[in-house]
Order: sequence, then structure tokens, then C-alpha cells
Amino acid sequence: MSAAEVIHRAATSARKRFRGPLSRRLRSTIDRDQPATSARWVALPVEVDTQPCMADYERLRGGEVRLFEASFFQVGVRPEWNRCPLTGALAPSVPCEEIAITDRAMVGDIKFLWELNRHLHWVTLAQAFASTGEPDALALLREQLDSWLQQCKPGMGPNWTSSLELAIRLINWSVVWQLIGGHTSLIFKDDAGQALLERWYESIYAHVIGISEQYSRYSSGNNHLIGELAGVFVGASTWGCWPEVRLLGSKARQELEEQIVEQTGADGANREQAFEYMTFVYDFFAVVERCASVSGGSMSEAYVDRMAGMCSFVRAMMDSGGHVPHIGDADGAKVLRFHPVAGACSYAAMLQKGAALFGRKDWVDGLGSRGLAEARWLYSRLSRLERTDRQVMASFPEGGYEVFESPNSAPLKLNGVFDVGPLGYLGIAAHGHADALQLCLSVRGSPFLIDPGTYSYWADREWRDYFRGTRAHNTVCVDELDQSLSGGRFMWVRHAHATLLQAVRHPNGDVVLEGSHDGYERLDKPVNHRRSVSFKAEEACVEVRDTLASQGEHLFEWHWHIAPQWAVTLTSNGAECTLGDLTVVIKINSSEAGCISLHVGEDAPVLGWCSDSYSVKVPCSVLRWQVRALGCHVSTTVVCMSR
Repeated sequence: MSAAEVIHRAATSARKRFRGPLSRRLRSTIDRDQPATSARWVALPVEVDTQPCMADYERLRGGEVRLFEASFFQVGVRPEWNRCPLTGALAPSVPCEEIAITDRAMVGDIKFLWELNRHLHWVTLAQAFASTGEPDALALLREQLDSWLQQCKPGMGPNWTSSLELAIRLINWSVVWQLIGGHTSLIFKDDAGQALLERWYESIYAHVIGISEQYSRYSSGNNHLIGELAGVFVGASTWGCWPEVRLLGSKARQELEEQIVEQTGADGANREQAFEYMTFVYDFFAVVERCASVSGGSMSEAYVDRMAGMCSFVRAMMDSGGHVPHIGDADGAKVLRFHPVAGACSYAAMLQKGAALFGRKDWVDGLGSRGLAEARWLYSRLSRLERTDRQVMASFPEGGYEVFESPNSAPLKLNGVFDVGPLGYLGIAAHGHADALQLCLSVRGSPFLIDPGTYSYWADREWRDYFRGTRAHNTVCVDELDQSLSGGRFMWVRHAHATLLQAVRHPNGDVVLEGSHDGYERLDKPVNHRRSVSFKAEEACVEVRDTLASQGEHLFEWHWHIAPQWAVTLTSNGAECTLGDLTVVIKINSSEAGCISLHVGEDAPVLGWCSDSYSVKVPCSVLRWQVRALGCHVSTTVVCMSR
């Protein structure tokens, strides 16, 4: 941390001690005016498939809740909100400053506890009521709201430990508020309902104040800060019934205008270098844009232009089958979940929202209805379209990504992504992976050379280190070390720097890319890694040439990660991979005598795993080639064929 950050953190800590716990300060500070008219940025779409919501509603009636899209947990109709759904650990209801979120004995897996308390499933209950008038859905929502306010008083327990979680909860509460009819809702009609409303107002106020007092700054000012600002702005727009809250909302809006430019490059790439987080951050930006528009004060042209750039970037990274590589961290994070189905594609939903806002049908060509249901809840009341001339590009100089794809005339469609970007955002690069010069490749819409993903933030440290480390990526590992030096689960203390040396694109679709990185120049016997990628479109062939220049002997290892659906057979100098009528041959050539091997789902050491969704890992094939040498030149050729 910089000296300024150390001073900031010390001052923040001192202010906390001086002010005392949030729970003891709010009773005397609440001074609520009459409820103001709420900004209504969500409405029941004219055409909506209610079946997924009603199916989840039936599960909720039985006490079962969906977490991370595909997992269901029995928590009861009146949950213990401080109990981890995964481990069963019951966190104490003590001032949040006393909660250690990394202590599994105290809180369990904090990601699962937080996910439950984001209240995405309350939106499902509100949707069930709004679309069918189902009174039992409203009754269940009232019961859960009442129990949450009883168990999670302001500033107490694990659900007050993260400002980002408070913000996401506020946004979901805003959606619920709009769908059930605001302060005139049936659940507030009787005396007990009015008392419930008063307690909810108190908690809403505490959320906004709590966030504003603990904004993520300096090395932590990444997607968390964007989410926190969005939560405060939406909270103020929905419940603008305190002068202090309205002022905080205005300030949050101003800073959001700054942060979208700060954290999103002009080329549309998110500076955290974590692709799935782009969909998460985009939803914050989209919610703010909708909220601002219906309030009569649209966000700036620069703001919406960055949103358009993000959509253009994601479209470029998407292969012909709608897949996007799992580059960087991914935790299945959702700001909202309007369409509760397993395997929902967050990228498709993002592009559908972008297409609705910007009038760009080309962004969703080939996606069909994927993600459309999510977009309809935000844009059913859209009165005008923002227009953008953003083009889907192949080079992203700020993000550090180069893409290539076969032209329509080619016999076989290939999509590739070459990573020559920074490690991540800010000093700790919290969500970046040590993946410099990685290559990802899809064949006819099926991922082939893959980035294995993230798996889990809070599993045993060995798993966290593996999935974010160099051995888990399609690049070269030296002496079994990562390119960058880790300082913890969400911290890199020494960063590898990648450089694009050339990008040559020919009219026939052929592409030559070249880059290098300095991650291993920190070693006592420094190593420079230089890689060129040559794509021959008509031949459906990719040749990767790696040059390792060193001042001493090292162990060099190549790890080629192949998607699990492919059948892989080891050969004397590579592998033959098949999927249906597709065959891909990998050949490795070098003047050095190396050792080739195939690894699938190994634990000691960890090798041969991938993760498509948070907390889920499955075996995949890893073709490894190793050599111990002073330096070497290695060529890996990938040839794709269709019967």
C-alpha cells in the first residue's frame, strides 16, 4: 500500500472507533421526511415467461433457495440469516467489526452466506406476486423480511461486514419495493405492517449510511466501489426521504461518472482483467442508467459510451457458439436475477441489455432468446434508444487482448484470444490471474483450448493458488513458479508486464501476433518469454512459437488445457483430440529433448481441472510438455479438421 492509503486506512479505523458501532448511532440520527415518489425503473414486461419464477417460487415455499444459479439449499421459509448454507456454521450476532470473514469456524464460507443475503430470491417472490397476484408470495416475502430485520439489525453480524453486500441488497430491495407497490403495498396495510415498514426504513437508511462511511478506496477501489456507489444512488432514488440520503445519492452519481471511465478503457475492456466481472459491473452501470433516466436526468454521453464499449468488447471475445473464455476471476456474482434458470449466460444477458438500450441487433445475432428475459425487466419501459457507432474490433490495446476468427469463407470456423494484457487493476490486481501470453481457442463454436476458470475464493489455499496461477493457463511456466508473485488470495505483490510486439492482419484472414512478458526476469537467472501466434484461416491452423531466453538452466513447462467434452489421446509428440466429427491435432516440436504427458483431474500436485461455475470443479485434460534447458525454442502447431 502507498503511504496515502496507509494514512487513509488508519484515519478510517480511528473514525470508526470514535463514532462507535453503527447499531448505536442510528436511533438518534434518523429524521425521515414523508416518503418521496420512488424512481420506477423496473416493471412487469408485457411478454414474460413466468414459468422459471413460479418454479423457483414453489421451491421457496418449501424453504429451498437457489444460490449461484444452479445450486439449491434448504434454509427454511424463515431462514437463519447468519447461518452459512454450505457449512452450517452460525455466525454470531455481534458488531460487524468483530467478525472475521475468513474464519470458517465463525462464518463458514462467507461467499455462500453473503449470496443468500443478497436477496436475489426476494425478487423472485415479488415477480411471482406482480405477474400472478399470488397472495402467498407476498405473505412469504413479508415473513422473510420480518425475520431478516429481526436477526440482522444495523451493524450487527456477518451481513454488515461488506459495503458491497449492503449495496447489492439495496438494489434487490429496490426491485422488490417497485414490484410490490412501494409503501402502499398490501404487506404494510395493518398495524403490524406499518411497524414492519418503519423497521425496513430504518435498515434502508442504515444501509446507505453504512456504505457511504466505508467506500472501498485506493487498492480496494475496484468493482466494489462501483457497486457501492450504485447501491447508494439507487437507494437514494428509491427512498429519497432523508435529505442526507439524497445528498449522498447525488455525490454517488457524480463519482459513478468518474469511475466508469477510470475502470473501463476506451476500448471497452474492464481494467480488472476478469471477463465475468464485466457482466457484474455492467449491471451496476445499467441499473444506474435506468434509474437516472426515469428520474429525468440521464447519465452523460461519456457514461453510456463506456457501456457501449463494454458490450462491443464482450461481443468480440465471444466465439460463434456464444462462449467467452474464463479469463481472470469469476464468482458467479449477480447484481440481479430476473430469470432464475440453471446455466444462464451472463454474457448473453449483458448483450441483450446492450442491444435494447443501444439498438444494436448485431450484438445478439446468433444468441436467439438467450438472456432476453433478463433484459425485458429492465427495458420494457424504454422510451428511446441511445445510438452508438461502436464497432466490434479485433484489437484492444488498453485491455491487452488480440482476437482472431475465421472469415465466413473458411471451411472451419475458429475463434482465438491472445492475452497480452496487464495482470489486473490497481496495486494488488485482486482478480487478475498469472496468465500472460495465454492462448484460448474455440473450434466451430466449441471451446477447445480453455482458461480453466476460478473454482473458489475460499476453498483450501492450494486450490485458490492453482486456478489463478500460471500452471493453470495455456502459457509457459518456469521452475514451477507463477509469472507474478502472490501475496494472498486477492493480492499480487509483484506483477508480470506483458507487451504486444506486433499484430499483422492480412485481408485473407491470416493473422500474426507477437508478445513478451517480464515476469520471470525477477529470477536470479532471469528468463524472458517471447511468444508468436500465427493463424492461417483457410488451413484452420494455429502455430505458437515460444522463445525462452535465459541466463541459466531452468525447468520450462507448457500446459495446454483442453475442454472436458473433448476426447484426448496422447501421441509421441502431442495429442489427438476428437469431438463429434471434429478432430484437432496438437504437435510440439523442439530441438530440445523434452518429456510429454497427459494429466486429468490430479490432486498431488493439483493439475488437470477446470471450473465453469463458482464452487464447482471438474477434470479436464492437460497436455504438458517439459524440458530442462538453458533456453529453448518450441513450436506448437494446432491443426483442426472436420470429417
